[in-house]
Amino acid sequence: MSNEEDRLHMHIWRALQILLPEDVVAWSNENRRNGQREGARRKARGCIAGVPDMQFTHAGRALYVEIKTPTGTVSKEQRALHKRIKSTGAPVAVCRSLDDVIGFLSREGISLRGEVMA
Repeated sequence: MSNEEDRLHMHIWRALQILLPEDVVAWSNENRRNGQREGARRKARGCIAGVPDMQFTHAGRALYVEIKTPTGTVSKEQRALHKRIKSTGAPVAVCRSLDDVIGFLSREGISLRGEVMA
């Protein structure tokens, strides 16, 4: 994850803390590569590659968001896991801005507590 992607992710997360209604539980996943030793430890605990950056739970449904910068690419592992997740009926979106995330959540039936003004 690049510094630019970190900044975008933090910007989106801060806005969502204000916008998400109380009936949505959201969290962000840590997907950094921290070396071979940490990778082996995570793998032993059942962590898998390609997990989306954010998860939202609302009305008994899970929704997933992968954050990418406008020029960022989705890895092979991410594409494969996103396909598996979608096959279970859970939606996954690759979002490149706060507006993308808001649009995805709205299309999935989550009414936000406010609007973002440009």
